[in-house]
Formats: sequence, structure tokens, C-alpha cells
Amino acid sequence: MTPDEAREKFSRRIQRCASCYVAFYVKDLWWADDGNYYCQHCHTDYPGVAVHFSDYAQDFDFSQLPSLHE
Repeated sequence: MTPDEAREKFSRRIQRCASCYVAFYVKDLWWADDGNYYCQHCHTDYPGVAVHFSDYAQDFDFSQLPSLHE
């Protein structure tokens, strides 16, 4: 699996927003510095949320995640 394929596979995972609890694809969420995910409607309410998945995913090697090889 190439790094781009791994990034695409991970981005299709479902995750709930830590504020409103609505489920979204990870690729549509913002990541907080405390490890929580927030949707576009909730991310402005929390000061530690500044990184969108697309910005974070450029520098992360998802091919090293064991869960993507299952």
C-alpha cells in the first residue's frame, strides 16, 4: 500500500465530533491538540482546534498504522 493509498483509506474512516456527536468522515474534521476531532461547525468554539485533516495528512505517514493492514 502506497502512502497516498493509506492516507485515502484512513480519511474514509468515520469519527464523531467531540462536541455535537454527529458522525463525519475523518477527512472532513479538524484535529485538536488534545486528540479530539471537531466538525466544521464546532471547531471554532474550541481554542486548541486549528489543524484540518488535509493539512495534517500531508506530513503524516499513514502506512505505518497497523490498523490499515488488517
